[in-house]
Order: sequence, then C-alpha cells, then structure tokens
Amino acid sequence: MRRIENSKWFVPHSLSRAAKINLFCFHHAGGSAGFYSQWPKHLTTMVNVISIQLPGRESRYGEGFSTSIDEIVSELVKYDAVFTDKPYIIFGHSLGALVGFMLARELVKMQKPQPTFFISSAHPAPRRVELVDKLHELPDIEFVQKMSKKYGGISKEVLNSEELLQFLTPRFRADIFLSESNVYKEISPVKFPIAVMHGENDKSVSQEGILAWQNETEENVRFHSFSGDHFFVESQEKEVLGIINKLIAQHLWALEA
Repeated sequence: MRRIENSKWFVPHSLSRAAKINLFCFHHAGGSAGFYSQWPKHLTTMVNVISIQLPGRESRYGEGFSTSIDEIVSELVKYDAVFTDKPYIIFGHSLGALVGFMLARELVKMQKPQPTFFISSAHPAPRRVELVDKLHELPDIEFVQKMSKKYGGISKEVLNSEELLQFLTPRFRADIFLSESNVYKEISPVKFPIAVMHGENDKSVSQEGILAWQNETEENVRFHSFSGDHFFVESQEKEVLGIINKLIAQHLWALEA
C-alpha cells in the first residue's frame, strides 16, 4: 500500500486493506489517470481502483514524456511488490491496453504473479496492429485532424482553441508515438484469461484485430461489444462497469473456492 501511495506512477482512486483485489487502469493516448476517477462509485468495494499515471500530465506535468513502452514497463516493474500485494486485474483503454499487456507479459517473464485477468478496451491484439499512416510524423494541424477522425474523443472546445491545441498536441503526439513505434516481440501465449471490449462503431479497430486477442492467451477470450465509437467506455460507462463487476465477482468466487 505504501509503495502505491508514495509513487508518482500510481494514482489510487480507492484504496482499502479490506479490498480483495486491485484493479490497475491504464489510460488512452492523450489521457491521464483522472479518466478513471469516478469508477469506484460504480464498482464493488471489494476492489481497489488504481490508475497508472504516465509522465507529462496532471500530477506529473512538467516531466518529459516517455519515449517507448519498454521504458514505461521497465519503470513499473521496479514496483513489483505492488503487484504481489494481492490478486490484481489490469484494464487498459486504447494505448493503455497495449502498455498494460506488455507489463503483464514482463511480470510473467520475471516469474511474478500474473494478473487474475486482463481487459483490453478499444485496441487490437498487439500482433495485429497495422500502421497505415504514422500519425506522429504529420504536421500539427493534419496530425490533430487525422487523430480526431480516427479516434474521436477531442472536444469541440479543444479543437476550436489554438491555445488548448498548442498545450495538448505535444502530449497527443508523444503518446501516439509510443503506439506507432512499439515493436511487438512475439512470445508464447500467456496463461491468464483475457476479456476484450470494443465499440461497434470504432473506426480504429478492425474485427480481425479484435478476434486476434485469442492468439495471445491459452484461455478462451471473452468478447464484449458495445454501441458507440472508440470512447464507448464513456458513453456506455454503466454497461462497461457492469461487465467488470461481473468479472470481478466471478474471479473472487474462484479465488475463494
């Protein structure tokens, strides 16, 4: 607990020793730990909700952005005791799914406890990521336009404000670079279960990319589709958290059986 509270990487939205399981949440490109701040209100009290905060935003504003997913994973595994405190789940949305899965694989490689299960939201299986355009190489205006068209999630207030765009574009670009520069190292399928969530109208993820998650694990993958686009986790928050609550309940029952 103390390592979580004293680390700039972890932002606890709920933290109780009475909880039975930890839920580590990884945010999307351009996002921050605050994306998950309201989740404890809708999830069982048996779970601690803890966001991972990447450098350069909120409490870490002013720090340089991470330059690779390997760099992020190398930093997080230094806190391996955090992941042995109690059973844990990893949830990642978009870029967060890629970072979270790479972390889970590294912890397994280090012979640390594996997650009870992993949830990918709005991201194809790592081995199926296809780059048509490298968005991070585009000039600012074209970069923002194409990123907004592909992923959505940028408010009209931001798009219509030169000041806000100047402030946020470096973060967007740095996070998109993380995804587009990641080199997938294929290994044997993991042994922990995976649940995959996606929006039916998400233009950034193909059906083939979603289904390919089955190749990443020896377990049967659970697929959950929701109405909405790339940010269905916001528009369908009640339904998304309902599924997560059910998954938590099932795995807690299994752990205590």
